[in-house]
Amino acid sequence: MAFKKIDAPSIKELFLTQMEELILSGELKPGDKLPSERELADTMGISKTVVHEGIRELSRHGFLDVASRRGVYVADYTSTGNLDTLFAMIRYRGGMPDRKLLISLLDTRLYLECPALRILCERQNPADADKLSELLQNARATLDGNIADFASALFRYRRTVVTLTGNCISPLVMNAFFQASITAWIEYCERLGRERIIEILAETTDCIRRGDGERAVELFTGCVERYKAHLTDDR
Repeated sequence: MAFKKIDAPSIKELFLTQMEELILSGELKPGDKLPSERELADTMGISKTVVHEGIRELSRHGFLDVASRRGVYVADYTSTGNLDTLFAMIRYRGGMPDRKLLISLLDTRLYLECPALRILCERQNPADADKLSELLQNARATLDGNIADFASALFRYRRTVVTLTGNCISPLVMNAFFQASITAWIEYCERLGRERIIEILAETTDCIRRGDGERAVELFTGCVERYKAHLTDDR
């Protein structure tokens, strides 16, 4: 058995974590001005170099706005952030998106997958439908097994829908959030029911084979909107 070395977080990593938590908790709000680098270093008992490098990294992650000669301000990270910002938000919530973030992720899926379904239906490539039929059979094979395996099989089908369009970014976006939202994928499968999901995948595959884009989008949109309604009703 190979044991790996355990590394403690560096001072810089601890600084970044503390600053992210202060911002994400709302203790530091967008527009708040930070103390000078020297003041932060003295208050936190760390070097000015660590503070300087940390502030630059937090700026790259969309959390801080470094204004020349005016100081450092907390940014409106929901509009200026990037994927690093989003991953930090998910980490802060223990690896699980909160309700608002999860609904936003579902909306993102609509933006990605609805156009993809239309593209596949318009070109009616038999190879596309054959590939999805194969993934449908894989999902069927997990009907009576572990729910996480079934959710993963559903994810692979949905990811392949966008992959088959040839867009190399959309699948990466879906992959980026799968581990963070696996609990939601499982709940989604349990709520809709595995048999119903298989029926939807089968009809979606048939829509792509015969070129019925409107019906394919209707099926997918209906599933997402029902789950969003469930999340809203449970507030």
